[in-house]
Amino acid sequence: MDCEDFHSGDDVVLAFLGCTYSFARADFEQRVLSAAVELELAEHPLSRSVRADLVTAAIEGELPDPHSRVGEQLVDLCERDGEDPIYWLRKLVFRSAWLDHRIKHGLVDVQFDNAAGAFRIEPGRYPLPGGGNPSFATLTVPEDRA
Repeated sequence: MDCEDFHSGDDVVLAFLGCTYSFARADFEQRVLSAAVELELAEHPLSRSVRADLVTAAIEGELPDPHSRVGEQLVDLCERDGEDPIYWLRKLVFRSAWLDHRIKHGLVDVQFDNAAGAFRIEPGRYPLPGGGNPSFATLTVPEDRA
């Protein structure tokens, strides 16, 4: 079950870490933007050009022609030794899809811990990698006002 296909649509099909997942465009964009905020690569509100740069970077694995300041900073980070934020952006997108897929198939249980004010993920039939409790907050992306 480690690499069973995830499918939310046919707009974006990507292979990453030995898995092939296909996403609806809106689902993929929401996952990318949420990952970018979690990694502190961007903060909202996000302009169309920032959203486009982040989505392109996640699809292509690089950003050859950035159209925003955030995109330019992302390219700069990628050029530094040892830094690869696009890899981590993609990894969080796939991790969220992988986790959603496992929840859908009853392989993990999700409980809200009132005391902690956060979700707790309990392994079902299969353990979670690293045994951690990943964040899966979603980001609502505001539309550009201009």
